[in-house]
Amino acid sequence: MLKKLHVKDFTVFSDATFTFGALNVIHGENSSGKTHVLKLAYSIVSSLVPSPNEPASDRPTKAAMDQRVGAKLVGVFRPDRDKLGRLARRVQGTKRSVVDADFGSEGRFAFSFSTQSDRTVKSESLPSAWLKQAPAFLTTRELLSVYPGFVSLYETQAIPFDEVWRDTCVLLGAPVARGPKKKEIAALLEPLETAIGCKAVLEGDRFFVQMTNPNAKVEADLVAEGYRKLTMVARLIANGSLDDKGYLFWDEPEANLNPRLIKRLAPLLLDLAQGGVQVFIATHSLFLMREIEVERSRRKKQVGARFIGLQQGPQGVEATQGKLLTGAGSIAALDEDLQQAERILDQAMGITT
Repeated sequence: MLKKLHVKDFTVFSDATFTFGALNVIHGENSSGKTHVLKLAYSIVSSLVPSPNEPASDRPTKAAMDQRVGAKLVGVFRPDRDKLGRLARRVQGTKRSVVDADFGSEGRFAFSFSTQSDRTVKSESLPSAWLKQAPAFLTTRELLSVYPGFVSLYETQAIPFDEVWRDTCVLLGAPVARGPKKKEIAALLEPLETAIGCKAVLEGDRFFVQMTNPNAKVEADLVAEGYRKLTMVARLIANGSLDDKGYLFWDEPEANLNPRLIKRLAPLLLDLAQGGVQVFIATHSLFLMREIEVERSRRKKQVGARFIGLQQGPQGVEATQGKLLTGAGSIAALDEDLQQAERILDQAMGITT
């Protein structure tokens, strides 16, 4: 599990330390760096998972990680001219970005790069072993409808999508788990598929959505995007991509979901966290954050959650964080919600400003 992440002079952050739990909710205004935190953590975790041709028994080496992390950051953030140094904080003069990820008993991974760096970092500290489970990153857009041919197109053509799209499509294409593995994930999968009333089915190179009521199989493109997003998560659970000691990074999971579906989303996130998946979300939705707190308080077994609020400070973006939503700084969505209520009340009373 990723316990802490310290960044210095990285994109919009001058100096910030994030403390994580099983479920991590990051909120803040636009351009406050929410997605940057997700993408940085994802790039680190992804780089620490060995590829199929690498022996998992070997520990990561400095030479390998200098290349792997640099290439992953470039692929995920897509800086201009693929120049890693453009991810350093934009201030006058040469800067050196420092990143330190603490995985607790699994060790620390620290590295740095400067504004002059091209595609490699300088590793300062390495964990003692590879991570076992590849992370999943869900963008604000569902990927079932774009899946056909996307991986091969990405690897052969220059297309304007960052690498997380390709990575997630690879995970979606993995076969559904069988045997003992299927029994292990049933407790997580069945409540979700029952709640949304459908599941994703891959036939050839195209996804369909199998509806429960009515009993019908429909092309993914013809299903509402909100349902496609949740069936995409169900697919990742079904094929074991979201499993014990796994990681889920989800950017604005509430996008294109109505309040009824958001109410189903909160228990899903908590179920994943209780099942051993470390969950990170970036959100603008006050409704979702409140639902998470309501669902947490309802459960006998508490989930270790962290709420992280990002705000622009005099020296860059600053983080306020706590175990409760009320301890995570100013919430822009709440402030605007209250101001809107006041305007409606004033209008109803005939008060003009």
